[in-house]
Amino acid sequence: MTDHCHTCQASIAAYNSVHFGSPESGYRQLCSRCYNAEVAARGEFDFEHVQFEPIELADADGVMHRFDFQLRLLGDERVSLEAFELRDGAPAGYQFQVIDEAESDLFVVLARLVERMRRALGFRHLEAIERFGLAIKDFVVRGRIDCDLEADDRLPLLVIDGKEISWEQFGRMLMGFEGWQFKLEIRDRSEEV
Repeated sequence: MTDHCHTCQASIAAYNSVHFGSPESGYRQLCSRCYNAEVAARGEFDFEHVQFEPIELADADGVMHRFDFQLRLLGDERVSLEAFELRDGAPAGYQFQVIDEAESDLFVVLARLVERMRRALGFRHLEAIERFGLAIKDFVVRGRIDCDLEADDRLPLLVIDGKEISWEQFGRMLMGFEGWQFKLEIRDRSEEV
């Protein structure tokens, strides 16, 4: 779905638009650049938006993944830089985020994010076993918790190695460790795990 920015009239993809405003003043669809300009003006500080070009990185199996970037100024003089794959026009698969001070050199922030992405793509947490299908490799799993919109109940959908894994599918993988112990740590998406 594509919309237009209320301020600059540029065509914007749904994942790159912000519904900005308040009930009192009304809401407008803004592109990231115009949103960042509005937040900077309201906070009365200087901020120069940078539009980073997509990059491609290889995973542990040599498969290439294309990442788009989104830069968002947060209201507290911090900035969020996100990298994500697109599927059907929406962020999916691998997704990464770093948060830093808004006055930071954004190219240094980008370099830090890309290094984190390279490290994460270098790990393989799942392996295909002919007899059993996907299985947990090396006793460690890292991923992201999402929502399974296809499930009748509200169930998590896990994204591991950039792949969507249903709660049921993950449960079957865990049964290979019946009787074992585990430790589950939940971290903010901007933290490295």
